[in-house]
Amino acid sequence: MTDSDTDDGVDEEVEREMEEARREAREEQKRQDVEHRSDVREKEAKEQENPDDHRDEPPHNS
Repeated sequence: MTDSDTDDGVDEEVEREMEEARREAREEQKRQDVEHRSDVREKEAKEQENPDDHRDEPPHNS
């Protein structure tokens, strides 16, 4: 076994680890995207149920 054989093995292992990290990052991004869309749909549904409910607005002084 030569040094280059060892280097190739290390390079392949590093490449596999990098690919695994990229895959996990893609999966996490998908999960966050799904959660965001779900939150948006939930907010829109609540607005449809009660469009005059604006609790996030400051009270109006008469």
